[in-house]
Amino acid sequence: MSPAPDTLRVLRLAGLLVWLLIAVAALVEGVGRPWGFATWLAGLLAFGALYGWATSRRPSWPLLAAQVGCVLMMAGGQYRGFEGMLLVLIALELGAIAPRATGLVWIAVQSVALFIAIRYRWSWYEAQLFTPPYLGFQILAFAVVELIGREATGRAVLARTNADLSSTRELLAEHVRLAERRRIGRELHDAMGHHLAGLSLHLEALAQREVPSPPLDTARALTRQLLDDVESLVTTLDRDRGVDLARALAALAADIPRPRVHLDIERLAPQEPTQAHALLRCCQEVVTNAIKHAGAANLWIRLRGVDGRIELMARDDGQGASTARAGHGLEGMRERLAELGGSLEVASDPGGGFELRAVMPEGKR
Repeated sequence: MSPAPDTLRVLRLAGLLVWLLIAVAALVEGVGRPWGFATWLAGLLAFGALYGWATSRRPSWPLLAAQVGCVLMMAGGQYRGFEGMLLVLIALELGAIAPRATGLVWIAVQSVALFIAIRYRWSWYEAQLFTPPYLGFQILAFAVVELIGREATGRAVLARTNADLSSTRELLAEHVRLAERRRIGRELHDAMGHHLAGLSLHLEALAQREVPSPPLDTARALTRQLLDDVESLVTTLDRDRGVDLARALAALAADIPRPRVHLDIERLAPQEPTQAHALLRCCQEVVTNAIKHAGAANLWIRLRGVDGRIELMARDDGQGASTARAGHGLEGMRERLAELGGSLEVASDPGGGFELRAVMPEGKR
């Protein structure tokens, strides 16, 4: 899982503050041996630059290894007792990107390396004195960040599920509305239409046997008019005007806190229910990918009808990937569109986000 930008921002500010306090403490303590202090200071400055770079984008294993090297350089040049705190900062970064087992192994290895560096600069006693507490702080820092990440993931999953439910509820409400219109139309046709048709036949028979009179003619005319009105009303109720997909998509976008979903729906008439359902599922899958894999802050979804086609275009500002691999979600989306005569294209570049284009013909309603 990609670390949230807010998490990285907190790590960056807190870590740089710790880094600055270590520098101030060293200046208060004094330079000591010039060559050793120069080595220590070079390692400190390099660590600060690497840490700021890693937490401004995304921590990576090479950057973490380089930071560990800076700490060992400082401890080997002139150990002052604070260098282990920098390993705690590395443990914070690990909590944002590493699985639990991998992170703990990394912490153990860098703690052993610190032990050896202290032993080289001081003695066994100092190495045994300083390493265990810093090891404990590292494990604590790693566990806290991992817990924060799990909690953030849970919130994202809950938000996505709630958004899916809201949008599906809107679509279901549209389906229910159409079904109710058809049911009412059938009831009118089967009940009132039947009785009116029978009444009309009796009036016609009565008119043939009796001497025509104005009231009888009026009754016949009103009956025919009522029959016409019922037929017209049934036709209107039974006419499928389609599902308002825009309402379901608006519900989907409103319930997603991150990424922010920007909707652009133009020239899109109400859709046949099967098409509306397929398009909604495609949009839900796009939102899911942006949350789980892209680490995006914004997602743009554009839906429009052009020349008898429906076009769905989506893009995000996430981290992207060198290749856009189709997982189960994208494959399911492609199959769903193919059943309706549509197609799907995806593209992604590292740092350039993810793009998707889906096309399907407009169905007859």
